[in-house]
Amino acid sequence: MHRIKNKISVILIVIFLLVGGYYLGIKYPPSRIINIMHTQDGFENLLDDHSLLKRTIDIIETNFYKPIEEEDLIKGMVDSLNDPYSVFYNPEQTKQFQEEIQGKYTGIGVVITKNEDLALPEIVSVFPNSPAKEAGLQKGDIIVGVDGTQLAGLSLEEVAMKVKGKSGTEVELKIKRNGETLIVTVKRAEIHIPLVEVNYLGDDGKIGYLKINMFSEGVGKQVANIVKEMNENNVKGIILDLRDNPGGLLYECEKVAGQFIPSGVLLWTKDREGKTTPLRISGHEPTVPMVVLINKGTASAAEILAGAIKDYKTGTIIGETTFGKGVIQKIFSLPGEYTLKITVQEYLTPDKKEINKKGVEPDIQLEETEDPLDKALELLEE
Repeated sequence: MHRIKNKISVILIVIFLLVGGYYLGIKYPPSRIINIMHTQDGFENLLDDHSLLKRTIDIIETNFYKPIEEEDLIKGMVDSLNDPYSVFYNPEQTKQFQEEIQGKYTGIGVVITKNEDLALPEIVSVFPNSPAKEAGLQKGDIIVGVDGTQLAGLSLEEVAMKVKGKSGTEVELKIKRNGETLIVTVKRAEIHIPLVEVNYLGDDGKIGYLKINMFSEGVGKQVANIVKEMNENNVKGIILDLRDNPGGLLYECEKVAGQFIPSGVLLWTKDREGKTTPLRISGHEPTVPMVVLINKGTASAAEILAGAIKDYKTGTIIGETTFGKGVIQKIFSLPGEYTLKITVQEYLTPDKKEINKKGVEPDIQLEETEDPLDKALELLEE
């Protein structure tokens, strides 16, 4: 068993983890590395021989009536924060996390969030052409168990780890749907999801439709080319579809936002002391009317974009209130290939509106019977 040493050299990588839900095998990578720094002195002060924390750890490790792993102590400490985005990764989980940062995704292809009423994971969206789609999983399905293990009381991160596995292997999910219990077997695979989808709608084909599925590497360049193409085709309106977009890379969100809002503040960060700091971008306003589609699966980076468009009034937001993830994490790379991710800041919209646990409210709230795409076309045709 490794003991916590007095001197720990830690690399701090400051990033935005813009993830609304957790992917089962496809959790989007952190968005932007801000800076890298050593923080040895801070940990020396925290864990010197006379600190309360170090003394308590020593007593537990040497006196508890049965052996206890250091990992369990640390995990318990992190879990006590009661924050779904603060996580301690062991070496195996760290490796998977690093692969995700590099854009390697293996899983079943769904986005999940926590159903607060049931305290169980709920599928927010199912990716097209994914193993989950082929197996018949649907938006709104409640995941009760994985391979015979009940999920009640587990965090989304723990659920994700149970579903993850090697490509080609199978995972058995126990699902509740409309009062029925189903057993669904899904074969894991590498997930290839298109970053964007494009179409031209309306009677004359002059309404440009752009759906952004995720803010992953390269989406900013793709969107810039698409907007240029739409302008060359003289579209009279643009539908920007952010439904079920769970976020991704902040610097890609910056590039996309530059196509739809003027130069200025994209978001504000707020630290534990309440100090706010702006993140500014270079941009320009769209030259034609725009309608933005959102729903409860719209999260993180997608919420940043929707919130900025709403505050700058460069488009009409329609649909339903978004997911509500407006917090920032730091990733600590620890000795022994362990990793610690904790929430350190909150982000606000350009008008300093809070998003976390609130979401972005649409300008036009749609009824359940209304089709968002039809409503968007109606608004732009008018």
